[in-house]
Amino acid sequence: MSEVREGIILRTTPYGESRVILNVLTPDLGTIGLIATLSKSGKSGLKKAHFQSLQILEIKHAAKAKGELKRLQDARIIEPYQHLYFDPILSCLSLFLAEFLAKILQEEEGNTELYTYIRSALMNLDASEHSPANFHLSFLINLCPYLGCAPDLGLDEPYMDLMNGEVSHRVPEHPHFIEAEELAAWRELQNKGLQNWESAELKGSDLRRRVLSGIIDYYRLQVHDFGELKSLSVLREVLA
Repeated sequence: MSEVREGIILRTTPYGESRVILNVLTPDLGTIGLIATLSKSGKSGLKKAHFQSLQILEIKHAAKAKGELKRLQDARIIEPYQHLYFDPILSCLSLFLAEFLAKILQEEEGNTELYTYIRSALMNLDASEHSPANFHLSFLINLCPYLGCAPDLGLDEPYMDLMNGEVSHRVPEHPHFIEAEELAAWRELQNKGLQNWESAELKGSDLRRRVLSGIIDYYRLQVHDFGELKSLSVLREVLA
């Protein structure tokens, strides 16, 4: 028996000469593992192009699996990106977002609202004609509520305690906090929401780097075994 559903590719790992292991985010099952055999002919079957980072697919897979991996039987690209894989900055950004999402989305539990948020964000990014320099900042800040870890930025305090996820009137007794300019940027990104990311007035690569570092630090404190982001250094370089 087979099942058909939509999914977003988070990670592709080669397995042998002609197979790949896929981590795929789905609206109803959460993140699932699939194993796919690539076609050796150029005419039909599963191709590498199906499994690029953040590709949105309709997938058909076996309903049951002997281990953790289900066998992928077929895949169809639902929303072909027009720019995401062809613009060097957007391509680098997509690799960063895919790596980030693969680290934090490991639960086998469906969340339709989370899936819709991510899917809509990707389509928004691909269609935008604005500089993507602030997109990932807005995306990550506004992703928090869907994961149950939204920071409390409501009060007009000068510090943000990243360990506790709330603002403070004094410097926390640990190094995990932000202040002043970075905190104002967090508030702007949260208040405007992802739908208005293009109007965020975060100017200068230095500010963006500090804001991103704070956001990553925040997630690292909220997500167990977060680890390092291999794509981060490249992203910082292309957005400098």
